[in-house]
Amino acid sequence: MRGKQLGHWGRAIAAALGVGLAAGVAAAQPARSAPAGTPPAATPPAAPPPAETPLAESLTGMARAEHGAGAALFDDGDYAGALARYERAYELSRDHRLLWKVALCQKNLRRYAKMIATLRRMEAEAGAALSARDKQDIADLIKAAGAFVSFLEITSSEPGAAVFVDDEPVGTTPLAAPVPIDIGERRIRVSKPGFVDFVRQEKVVGGDSVALVARLDRAVHRGRLAIAAGQDDLIAIDGKVVGKGRWEGSVQSGTHALRVTAPGMTPHEAQILVRDDERRRIDVSLERAAQRGGASKWLWIGGGAAIFAGALVAGSLLFEPGTPAEQGSLGTVPLGFGGRR
Repeated sequence: MRGKQLGHWGRAIAAALGVGLAAGVAAAQPARSAPAGTPPAATPPAAPPPAETPLAESLTGMARAEHGAGAALFDDGDYAGALARYERAYELSRDHRLLWKVALCQKNLRRYAKMIATLRRMEAEAGAALSARDKQDIADLIKAAGAFVSFLEITSSEPGAAVFVDDEPVGTTPLAAPVPIDIGERRIRVSKPGFVDFVRQEKVVGGDSVALVARLDRAVHRGRLAIAAGQDDLIAIDGKVVGKGRWEGSVQSGTHALRVTAPGMTPHEAQILVRDDERRRIDVSLERAAQRGGASKWLWIGGGAAIFAGALVAGSLLFEPGTPAEQGSLGTVPLGFGGRR
């Protein structure tokens, strides 16, 4: 932007950090005197900068309302509330002037790493809208905040892994540039699906760099399964015989088909779920299968009854026509077999 309002906010942040901007330092230097006899150079009149509409007036709708609420909260010392309102106003308007105020709130909250990220974001998004003075202000502010942050460099064995600082995402490997992180105890995590997370707890001091090599190992989802059965029982896992009597081994996490068999015994079949890093023990006791002789006995009884009934019918046919059959407790079953009276 044309430097007026941005410079104001930039100098406000720098003053709060306790440092002077390069422009202020340069202005404090004594001017060199011209050699004697040199006529003064003619200075063309500078064109006045075009008038700029103040931010509070150029915003409209909800963006203007959020900005007003942010200003009121800031004046009241509620920097966290003001930060939320300014960020919302920026989302609605995309007016990069709001990022100065976002950065000032972050400074007051001692979130210096985020402040640097905000300033870099403004520099990238505003582009040509920033004056040379604005760009110098941003550079000076980032330099001034360097005493309160360190810069994280991650070398990862896997590209495309997400990098988190205190569980907040800060980039993806390979990082485009070192990431500013605040001083103090920081939890750094590098994560990618299918791999075991790389996690480090680092004590960060200001004005330094933190370089980490994150080696990501592939995640192995396995557990252990132990089967105890009879001495001669065959044990099969997922259709493959793995042992006799007892077996224990590593299996992939998930559901597995167990089958235990032995001659003359009823097979035992079950679906076994094994979780990551779990040891699952299964005890199996087979039961004897039903005897085939019992079934043949009933078949013999049934066949004998049929033969018996056939004999009764055959016997009744030996009577001459008109000869009545003797009645008994069996009703229509004749009690006399053959023979005449």
